[in-house]
Order: sequence, then C-alpha cells, then structure tokens
Amino acid sequence: MPVIEGSFTAIMAGETATIESRLKQLELQNRLLATVLIVSVLFFVLGFVRVPGVVQGSAFQLVDEGGRVRAEIGLVEGAPEIKLMDLDGQERVRLWTDADTTGLFLNDAKGTTRIGVAQFAHGGGGVALHGEDSKGATVLYHKGTGSLRFIDTNGVVTDEFPPRTE
Repeated sequence: MPVIEGSFTAIMAGETATIESRLKQLELQNRLLATVLIVSVLFFVLGFVRVPGVVQGSAFQLVDEGGRVRAEIGLVEGAPEIKLMDLDGQERVRLWTDADTTGLFLNDAKGTTRIGVAQFAHGGGGVALHGEDSKGATVLYHKGTGSLRFIDTNGVVTDEFPPRTE
C-alpha cells in the first residue's frame, strides 16, 4: 500500500503545480489586459488619438436597406451637387452651385423639372413653375426690377407683368 499512497501524492503534487502556474498565467494576462485598457482610455481622454470629425471624399451615396441609391453628394466639374432619388432611382431633387450660379430643381416622377429656383451668374434670380414635360411655365424673375411671365406649351409668352414696352 505505501506504493499506491506515494503515487497518489505525487500525482496530486503535479496537478497542484499545474493549477498554480495556470493561475499565475491568467493573473498576468488579466493585468496586461487591464493595463492596455487603461492606456487606451487615457489616449482617447487626453486626445492623443483623434477620432475624425469630418469624413472626406469626392462622392457619397446614401443607400436604403434594399441597396438602392437614394441620395448622392458629389462634384460636377468641381462644383458641389446634391441629388435625392425616389424608390425607382429617378432624380427628384437637385441642388447645384458653382462660383456664379446656384439652382434648386424639383422633378416629377418622370425626371422632368417642374419647379426651378435659381440665382444666375449675371446677378438675377427667379422661380419657374413648369408644366408637364416642361411645356408651359410661370416664371417670376428679378434683376433690378421684377417680372412675372406666363408661357404657354408652345413657348409663347401669353401674359406678363409689368407689360413689356418696346
């Protein structure tokens, strides 16, 4: 029997040593993890690591849950442009500006501009309400003095205020 007792004691001693070394290893790993966490938090709190406040790029798309592009922000010949699209991908709103001109265009479901608001390079500005397929319009225009024109589907001015003088 003494042989069995000695063997059992030796096995238990080996397991105890293994458990103690494993505990020391886990304790060391936990200390390292805590140190890394504290240092990381300090970097963010003290501002050593900067989180960007501005995302930059030459074009951005807003995509819905179905993967359809619903809005775009981009550049056209260096000028910024914002477009909003309907569910079919048809452009419904467009805002565009360059050094001289700014325009806001609202389109119908066919993509035809129905309302346009613009500030022109020559200094004037106006609002145009277009008929279907852009035929016919009511145009309010201002540069120095204002005018209001009604244009039929053939492009002929049918009425205007103030009346045009020759």
